[in-house]
Amino acid sequence: MTAALASERGLSERHTRILDAAERVFARAGFHAATMSDVALEAAMSPGNLYRYFSSKDAIIAGMAERDRTQIAADFGGLAPSKGPVLDQLEDLGRRHLVQEPREKAIICLQIWAEAARNPAMATMCAAIDGTLAEGLAGAVAGAKASGELPPNLDDARFLQAIFMMSDGFFCRRAIDPDFDAAGAAETLFTAMRSLAQVLVLPDGAEIRS
Repeated sequence: MTAALASERGLSERHTRILDAAERVFARAGFHAATMSDVALEAAMSPGNLYRYFSSKDAIIAGMAERDRTQIAADFGGLAPSKGPVLDQLEDLGRRHLVQEPREKAIICLQIWAEAARNPAMATMCAAIDGTLAEGLAGAVAGAKASGELPPNLDDARFLQAIFMMSDGFFCRRAIDPDFDAAGAAETLFTAMRSLAQVLVLPDGAEIRS
């Protein structure tokens, strides 16, 4: 993330550097084993200076989650039929988030999901990210149906559920398998997405949601 973009989203360049450093440390050592001193060393600053920006590991994790939520809101909120086929836009975004991001991102996601199973605060952060993503996707799907790109009787709920499950599985596989072929798997995922967009339709006689 550039300094200008970070500033736009309310993060100073120093905050961004700390969050990037924390992601690398957490991916290597895990949330619980990593220390604030480890993060400070990775960020090339003193522990005392680090505490000026984040008071604890939990605060760093919250900052990482909010940064991701803000980026997702910007990326998926910008989907629109006026910019071309929505499925093409979704594929481009998917490649950016699933393939082009470093593997450490997937490892962090897996750690966050595991932590959310027992930590209510972490679960709330995950729900906020999922909600932002679902909102952006729902708006894009509605626009694609209105433009005629997607079937008017597409079952939006099932289609979005399928996208979430496939993406989550992709992240898990990439996190646990260092030899995972992310680029090849992405081709499979997006082919499946396009196929599901044509077959996950509402039963005959069911009300079509606008």
